[in-house]
Amino acid sequence: MLIYILLFILLQVSFSIVGYTKPGVLGINANIDQKKLIELTNAERGKKGLPVLVENEALDKAASLKAANMFQENYWAHFAPSGKSPWDFILGSGYRFTYAGENLAKNFYNSEDVVVAWMASPTHRDNLLSSNYRDIGMAVVEGVLNGQKTTLVVQEFGSTTTLTARPTVAVQDKKIEVPASEIAKAKEIVSQPETKSVTKSQTFSNTEPPKILVDPYQVSKMAGFTVITLISVLLLADLLILKRRGVFRLSSHHFAHMALLSLAAGSLFMASPGVVL
Repeated sequence: MLIYILLFILLQVSFSIVGYTKPGVLGINANIDQKKLIELTNAERGKKGLPVLVENEALDKAASLKAANMFQENYWAHFAPSGKSPWDFILGSGYRFTYAGENLAKNFYNSEDVVVAWMASPTHRDNLLSSNYRDIGMAVVEGVLNGQKTTLVVQEFGSTTTLTARPTVAVQDKKIEVPASEIAKAKEIVSQPETKSVTKSQTFSNTEPPKILVDPYQVSKMAGFTVITLISVLLLADLLILKRRGVFRLSSHHFAHMALLSLAAGSLFMASPGVVL
């Protein structure tokens, strides 16, 4: 166990050093499609008898601006270090909403896993299945975040159909009323640079993939299985030696070791590098 912990710490430190010295060498190759995400989202809503969300160009733009800003300011959150909020990007895209919401995801391998993760999270599921929304916007953007090639997924919801006292945005199970001052200056908001304008050092285009790309999650997973296999072999060797000496006897600590190894192997097998916010 000590060997496993030390190896894990060493790997994480090594990844941090590599990410800092050679940004973009580490990362995950994803196959996520914007249209597929919308289709899967509407499929989940259909199961609950909710209306289909219609893709909205302004919300697509807002999602792209939000993703570009996360790479630009190097953060993973609904609110930027500079103070920009989710509604800044939505209002800045020209979408005047009554209700709006935002779901984020990063480092998933495919579209299906993204929606499964959102549905497994109560706050994200409530957003995805809200009856307040009529429109949807999506963006899937690749870039370098914290030194690693990252695929960000931004999902924006909105509705302009029903008037309320003040527009409301839902993020992480919090319904935030947009300040009146933000609404008043909506037309003056300067839109963030389009995704295309992010520098080449920060993003990878599909036509120019990096020459070397190491998936830190798969490396950690492989190292974990290697350690588990090594410990299993040593445990088996211990049992064989005891049997040859004529003192073979299965004890409680053998079962405890095997249960712990099985639990560790199962956790590694089921784990995913993807994160939702």
